[in-house]
Amino acid sequence: MKNMFSKGAHPSEFGHRQTTMLMLGLFLLVSQCLFAQSRIIKGTVYDEHKDALIGASVILKGTSQGTITDIDGNFSVEASDKNTVLIVSYIGYDAQEINVGSQTFVKVQLKPSSLALEEVVVVGYGSQKKSELTAAISSVKSSDFVRGNVRDAGQLLKGKIAGLSIVNSTGDPTENSSILLRGTNSLQGNNSPLVLIDGIPGDLRTVAPEDIAQIDVLKDGSSAAIYGTRATNGVILVTTRKANSDFSIDYNGYVGTEEFVKTERVLTGDEFRSLIQDGTISATDFGGNTDWLEAITRTPINHGHNLSVKGGSEKTNYLLNVNYKKNQGIFKKSDNEALIVRLAVNHSMLNDKLRLNVSVNSNTQNYTTTGDGSSFNRGVYSAALVTNPTLPIYKQDVNKDILSSMPEYDGPWAQPSALVAIANPLSTIETANGRHHRQRTRLNGNVTFQPIESLKFNALLSWDRYYETRGYRETFDNFNTTVAHSRDGFASRGTCETTDQLFEFTAQYSEVFGIHNISVLGGYGYQKNIWEDYWMRNWNFPTDQFGWDNIALGRGDSDIAGAAIPINSNKTSGNLISFFGRVNYILAGKYLATISVRHEADSKFVGSDQVWGTFPAVSLAWRINEENFMKNIKWINSLKLRAGYGVTGIAPSNPYLATYRLGYTSNNDTFYYNGQWVNKLTPQSNPNPEFTWEKKKEFNVGLDFSILKDRISGSVDAYYRKTVDLLHEVTKRV
Repeated sequence: MKNMFSKGAHPSEFGHRQTTMLMLGLFLLVSQCLFAQSRIIKGTVYDEHKDALIGASVILKGTSQGTITDIDGNFSVEASDKNTVLIVSYIGYDAQEINVGSQTFVKVQLKPSSLALEEVVVVGYGSQKKSELTAAISSVKSSDFVRGNVRDAGQLLKGKIAGLSIVNSTGDPTENSSILLRGTNSLQGNNSPLVLIDGIPGDLRTVAPEDIAQIDVLKDGSSAAIYGTRATNGVILVTTRKANSDFSIDYNGYVGTEEFVKTERVLTGDEFRSLIQDGTISATDFGGNTDWLEAITRTPINHGHNLSVKGGSEKTNYLLNVNYKKNQGIFKKSDNEALIVRLAVNHSMLNDKLRLNVSVNSNTQNYTTTGDGSSFNRGVYSAALVTNPTLPIYKQDVNKDILSSMPEYDGPWAQPSALVAIANPLSTIETANGRHHRQRTRLNGNVTFQPIESLKFNALLSWDRYYETRGYRETFDNFNTTVAHSRDGFASRGTCETTDQLFEFTAQYSEVFGIHNISVLGGYGYQKNIWEDYWMRNWNFPTDQFGWDNIALGRGDSDIAGAAIPINSNKTSGNLISFFGRVNYILAGKYLATISVRHEADSKFVGSDQVWGTFPAVSLAWRINEENFMKNIKWINSLKLRAGYGVTGIAPSNPYLATYRLGYTSNNDTFYYNGQWVNKLTPQSNPNPEFTWEKKKEFNVGLDFSILKDRISGSVDAYYRKTVDLLHEVTKRV
C-alpha cells in the first residue's frame, strides 16, 4: 500500500495543518455572515413640486423584495448588499434607479413622464404629438388592443373609442366587423369609414391583427377633410409593425370556441303539439320533437398562429410576419381559413437622408359556402326559429298517418309542404355546397428624402390586386331544386378581379422661429381602379355528380343542354385626382391652429359640371394648463380646449350617373321583329349636369384633460353635422 502522505510530511504535521485550515474556513464564513448582515434603508419619494408621492413602488433591483411609500412619501426597506440598487416608480412618472451604496437614507425626486403628452398620433399624411392635436383623434396602441380570437382589426378596438360602433351581427366567420363612426351619413352611399393601411386604402382584413402596431381614428370633419370625398364616414389609420436591427423570433397562438350569448325562446315540439290539440293554433303535427336551432349549430373550434421574424443592420433591416387562422363557424358547414404573409424591408443611405421601404403583402382566404354568392345562407337561422318543431329532421321519422300531406319527394329529408315556402333548415345546409377562394396581393414602396432637418419629401406607390373565384351547387335533394321549383339540381360559377393603383407625393416643411412653430404640407394624389367580373348559372342537370364543374350540362328551362344559360359580365374603371395641403401653427406652445384643404376630381362625375370638389377644414386649440394662472393648480396635468369645422364628401357608388345612357333589356323583355326576337334599347339614366357631391359639414368642440398625475385622463366632444346634396335615384317621372 502506497504512502498516502506527501514526501517529507509527518502524519502529525498533516493533522495540524488540517485543523488550521478548518479554523480558517470557519472564520471566513463567520466574517462573511457578519458582513452580509441586513441593514435598513429609509427614504422619501416626492414629485417635481416637492410634494410627497403616496404609494410609489420601491423595489430592490434583481429581486421581488420591496415596499410602497406611506402617506408622507416615506419608505423603509431591508437590504443585505452594500451596493444595493433601488428601482423607484410611480404612475405618470419616469422610473429611476438609485445606487444607494453605503447610504442609509435617500431622497428621490421623480420627474413627470412625458410619454402621455409626447405620444405620437398618426394624422393624415403625417404624424403629430398628442399635445399638439387640434381635432378629435383617438389613438390605440397594440398594448391596449383587445386580445384573443379576433376576426379582424376592427375587433381590436371594441370598447376603446367613444363614438365607434363595432358589431359582428352574424355567425358568419368570413364576415368583417361592421363599423359605424358617429352614425349614418348617407342614404345610398357607403357608411363605413375609410380604412388606410400604412397610408394605402384597404379593409380590416388586409393585414393580420397581430401585425398591427397602432390604430388611429380621425373622428371629426376637421381631421378627416384632408382625405376629401372618401372621409365623410371618418378615417381609420392602421400602422403596421416596423422592422429594426434587433434580431428576434416571436410566436403566439390561440385555440378557442364561441357560443350564442342569448337566443330566442321557441316552443318545443311537445309544447307546439299541445297547442294544436287544444285548438289554439292550426298546424300539422308531424310527430317529431326537433330543436331546429340545435340541429343547425355546433361547438366550433378556432385556432390561430402568428410567427414574426425581424432583424438586419442599422442601414438595412427586415420584418417577416406569417399569420394563419382556421375558424369553424357556429353554424354547420361554415368556416374560414386564411393565410396572411407580409414582408417589409427598410434601407437608408446618404447618412439617413434617403430612406426606402418596400413591402409585399399576400392574403389568401378559402371557405365553404351554403349560399349562391355568399358564404352562409342566413335564411337558415330565421327558418330554424319558425319551422314547425314537430317536423322531424328525416322523412322516415314522420308520423305515418300524415305522410300523405308531405310533398312528392323521395329524398331522405322531411320537407314541409311547398305552400309553406320554408325548407327543412338542416337539409338546406347539407344539400348546398360551394367553395370560395380569395387572393389579395399588395406591393408598395415608400421613398423619403430629407435633405435638411426641416424639409422632407415623400413618394408612395402601391399596386393592389384582388382576385376571387367561386362555385356553388344545390343537389337534387335541395328544397329549392325539388319541392319549390321542381327542377333537378342548380349550379353557379363566377369570378371577379379588382386592381387598384395609387401614387401620392407630399412635401413638408417645418421650422421654429422663436415662439412660433409652423409646419406646411402639400401633396398630389392619383388613384386608378379597375373592376371586372362574370358569373353564370344553370339547372336541370341529368346527374348530380359534376356540381359547378360542368355547368353547360344543365338544360335550364329548355330541353337542350347548355341552352340559354344565364350569364353576365361587367367591367368598370375610374380614377381620382387630388391636390391637398395643410398648415399647422403653434404660438408659444399654448395656441394651436390647423388649416387644410383638398381639391379633387372623380371620374364618376363625368358629364356633370361638378367634377371637382373642394373640402376645407379649420381647427383651433388652447392649452389652458400652459397659462400662468394654471401653474399653481397642481392636480391638473393637462387641459386643452379645441374646436373645429370641416367639410367632407361622398361620391356615388356607380359611375356615369350624370350622363345619358342607353341599355338593352333582359331576354324577358323583347319584341318580335323581322322573324326574330329583339332586345329593347331603353334609357338607363338622363343627363344631369347639376349632379354633385354629397357633402357633410361638421362642427366639433372638445375638451382633453388629464388630472391627478395622469391617473385620470379623457376627452369630451360635442358635434353638429349636416349632410347636404344627398344623392337619391329617381326611377320614374314625378
